[in-house]
Amino acid sequence: MKLSSLRSKTAATAVVLMLTAFIGGWLAQTSLGGGDYYYEVKRGLRLFGDVYKNITEKYVDEITPHDFIRSGIDGLLSKLDPYTVYYEGDESSDLDALMMGKYGGIGLSIGIKGGYITVISASDGSPGQRAGILPGDRIIAVDGHSTKDWKYQEMSNYVKGEPGSKIKLTILREGEPSPIDFELIREMIAVENIAYAGLSQEQIGYIKLTKFSKTADVDMAQALKELKRQGMKGLIIDLRGNPGGLLDAAIDITNQFVKKGETITFTKGRSNDANRYYTASNDPMLPDIPLAVLVDGGTASAAEIVAGALQDLDRAVIVGSTTFGKGLVQTLYPLTEKNAVMKITTAKYFTPSGRCIQKEDYTAKYRRTLSSVRDEEEYDTFGVDEMVEDSLREDEKPLLPYKTKTGRAVFANGGIMPDVAIPSREFTAFFTEILKKGMIFDFATHFVAQHKKIDSTFTADEQLMQDFKRYLAEKKFSYVPAVEKELNDLVDISKKSDYDQAFMLKLDDLGQSVKQVKDKDFDRNYDLIKRGLELEIISRYYGHKAGAMAASRYDLQYQEAVKILRDADGYKKILTKR
Repeated sequence: MKLSSLRSKTAATAVVLMLTAFIGGWLAQTSLGGGDYYYEVKRGLRLFGDVYKNITEKYVDEITPHDFIRSGIDGLLSKLDPYTVYYEGDESSDLDALMMGKYGGIGLSIGIKGGYITVISASDGSPGQRAGILPGDRIIAVDGHSTKDWKYQEMSNYVKGEPGSKIKLTILREGEPSPIDFELIREMIAVENIAYAGLSQEQIGYIKLTKFSKTADVDMAQALKELKRQGMKGLIIDLRGNPGGLLDAAIDITNQFVKKGETITFTKGRSNDANRYYTASNDPMLPDIPLAVLVDGGTASAAEIVAGALQDLDRAVIVGSTTFGKGLVQTLYPLTEKNAVMKITTAKYFTPSGRCIQKEDYTAKYRRTLSSVRDEEEYDTFGVDEMVEDSLREDEKPLLPYKTKTGRAVFANGGIMPDVAIPSREFTAFFTEILKKGMIFDFATHFVAQHKKIDSTFTADEQLMQDFKRYLAEKKFSYVPAVEKELNDLVDISKKSDYDQAFMLKLDDLGQSVKQVKDKDFDRNYDLIKRGLELEIISRYYGHKAGAMAASRYDLQYQEAVKILRDADGYKKILTKR
């Protein structure tokens, strides 16, 4: 017998023995009140062990025990919500950073663009930024190892490490004749919870909160203190696209605006430990300042807790579109296997009025939709939130009314519905494809390589627009709109059905009409493209904060929030029982 085969069988036997021991030990504790449920659990565990043992020992090809058991675990979890997850090894590094609020690294945000590990941005003051690494730089090697075919998680795990340790990146930069080596020393990098905080000319503060890590409440307090010092008269908290994070961070941030003792959220689950009330434990930092919160389909989890609490307590006007509807509580459980941990959904969140944030359909269909998005090699966040949101709204139920603290009617239908509904930006198929394929991002990289500086009042003029149009042609940008795809399918079916020539000619005429409309897509999307180019290019030269300020002049939801905060009577009217 081969040594490897012996090892596989030994490992398989060990797993079965562990399962047997687990069954005996666990059921000894639970069977006293178990009944049929625990009998089925016991039967299922034994069946799983038998299947695993027989396949690993008798299957025609040799099985790798670890990979096989991992497939089994993934299969079990596929029947649950997408947030119940098994981690092992370095897979939980992003989760660790969220829990700690910091990580050892070089401060680069990376993604995959056109098959290359690409720098998206560098955190202010980070080793990556200080060394001169730029957005658009392609990382072709790390410590001499080629990054060809690397995925995001693989690169992320490699770049992170102990503070003080060294790492060498080999960069391919547009405009440079040969690769550039950067030798960096990892530092402790703080998770960036706030992308931008600033004050408008109307003395309206604006804070773009992107994460809820362990340090989010401290970052928020510092930003509020500075804006208050500058004379802030009203505040906009932007939670659009915020996927959430830690519950404690959401509680503490909400507490900065609501009175001590107020209920912020409560949770309900199967166990008594999962049933808890969370209240404001401190006096608020800003109890009275007029407050607006921006939300959209990408506002989820902890971000929805904040928005829901501020709405139910009549503390803020919620502006935008209905939030994502992720109201599930996850608890971490370390496993006996080294460096393995389970993140298990144990309860649901509720707002102070009793609304459940969670959409009902969060299992298989939800997971399939998210997986289809994650599997895209080239992607952009634009449009993804809307696609996922739509997939979960096929069977909407009647709205259930609840009451805020002052008696205003609010509704539960999964997610937080805004007080003032301003639709999220809608992108055409053409513009969405431009974003997904990174054309604006790549063009900005090309532009920066040719222009050392730009004016702070930069706008995309006609010359730049035509340059971008030519760039699309040079890169052979193409896309197939839904109508063209449907027409192509119809042509194929018609050919197989042997339709007559006259009918086929009509389809050909229709195809020509579609082409004529498609040829005008650039002109129809002119304004969207212009804005996209301006914001990306300004961000490259002056940072994301400048980009955020530039974006505000096109942001209808932001503009509506400013309008509401400047109208004291209108603000009070929205928050008063009607």
